[in-house]
Amino acid sequence: MAKKQNNLTKGELSQASLEFLGLSKQPFAAEILSEKTFFRNQALDKIVENLIHQIQFSELLLIVEGIQGSGKTSLFRHFIQQDISNTKILSVQAEATDTLIQIQQKISLHLEDLGDANHLDDNLKSLQTFDQTPVLVMDNSHVLSDTTLQELFRYQQEIKQELDVTLKVLLFANSGMSSTLQKITDIQADQMYVQSMPEYSPKQVENFLFFKLRNADYSGEPLFDEKTLQALYKKSAPSLQGYMNNAAPIIDRIVERKLRPGPSIWMKLLFVLLFITLLAMAGVAYFFYSSKDTLTTELQTPTATAVTPSPLYLEDTADTYTPAAQDTGIGDSTTTDATLDTAAEVEPVTPEPIENEQITALDEPAETAALDIEEQQPAEAVSSIAETVESIEPTAAPTVKAETIDATAPAVIQKPAPSPVVTPQAPKVKASEISHPALKQLAIMGVADAGWITQQAASNYTLQLIGARDPETLLKFARRYSLGKNTAWYKTWLKAKPYYVLIHGSYSDRDSARNAINSLSPALRSVKPWIKSMSAVQQAVK
Repeated sequence: MAKKQNNLTKGELSQASLEFLGLSKQPFAAEILSEKTFFRNQALDKIVENLIHQIQFSELLLIVEGIQGSGKTSLFRHFIQQDISNTKILSVQAEATDTLIQIQQKISLHLEDLGDANHLDDNLKSLQTFDQTPVLVMDNSHVLSDTTLQELFRYQQEIKQELDVTLKVLLFANSGMSSTLQKITDIQADQMYVQSMPEYSPKQVENFLFFKLRNADYSGEPLFDEKTLQALYKKSAPSLQGYMNNAAPIIDRIVERKLRPGPSIWMKLLFVLLFITLLAMAGVAYFFYSSKDTLTTELQTPTATAVTPSPLYLEDTADTYTPAAQDTGIGDSTTTDATLDTAAEVEPVTPEPIENEQITALDEPAETAALDIEEQQPAEAVSSIAETVESIEPTAAPTVKAETIDATAPAVIQKPAPSPVVTPQAPKVKASEISHPALKQLAIMGVADAGWITQQAASNYTLQLIGARDPETLLKFARRYSLGKNTAWYKTWLKAKPYYVLIHGSYSDRDSARNAINSLSPALRSVKPWIKSMSAVQQAVK
């Protein structure tokens, strides 16, 4: 199988992958473009909409730029199938050997129904009779020589001056075409409308590859996990062709892993049992050696019985330490008043039970009192007191006054329960309560908001005047052109950021909207308002 893989061209899947996935053809191979095979997304639809608007309402040179393999040719083929009113599309596929005469011959093929192909100028002139504007749409135009490009735009100027024929031009080319034309022609940057091909996110790349697989009759689940998709995205050039070229070998490896038989269930169980056995043997060995070391230590170390002195048992020895009453901080001890015979052992003192009396609160907190007891008396005494506390059977909520506590009895001090901590929360502010001052000024001027837009019929059309990131730009524009009634603004999102748009009017059809442009003031017409369907605006508002 590896040998077969080496014979594959870029973007091709192996025969084993085609059969395993149930594909009827190579999914990433070039194919005839149709509505079924064209991958559409919101960014491409926006580009097509912008180009149609510019063709209808501007005299600018139109250029679509992108790196090799970014999908320009697919967009070109999709665009020339658009039905643009009052427009005759003359599509041409440029070649490196083309001259101006050869380009003119390719244009003439679209005008054969108007007359002799040798009279291109007359045929272009005849289009005006049918109220149609010719538009030269050329793909791969970056392969033309500088001389051919210069002659093409010189011819465009000649027929404009001599025959009053407007030939609009839309070029699809690699990145840098606009800079090249500025160097070799008299066309300036403000005479061009340059549109760049969109960059795809990892999720859009996954959707594109899955779209190609579906067109080849794949009906399974997506093949790429998140990690594989990120690796593919980083490895590939930011072009659709690059993604397809690198996706093919990855798919082959995924299929190969699925076809390769894995270990049987018995082998897996054997591995598990072997692992458990090794763990058990290691545990036994560790226990054996640990027990051996412990036994050796016990045999070598002499046994000594440690006697912990207790304050409740007084022994006949001069070194015995008897804590005084002031040392414990509790009260007078009943044993300090007795005369002790140092030669005889004294019987242990049995603590008297605590009477169920009312305990009065000490001047200091319980935690501080307990700390003082531990600091003032020896560790042995504290330990003994703690043992005595455990031996005394508690009574229900015993309370003893501080001055009556017996020295031999343990002190029972109840800690106060901690008070709950309440963290104040700042009042929440609704996003709807925040309003930009510029939008308030627009409302004062009579400019409506999205509420007016949603009330319009979806079949209507409107005029888009301006779009901007900052509402202040809309306010300046409205003041400059004295806008108010029959104008509205709405907020949408562009590249994940807020975008504010100003529209004008609501018209029953596209022709009415086009006529409305002529009724605007000359200053406002110079902005070149854009006819847009009300349904598209309402969708953007949502």
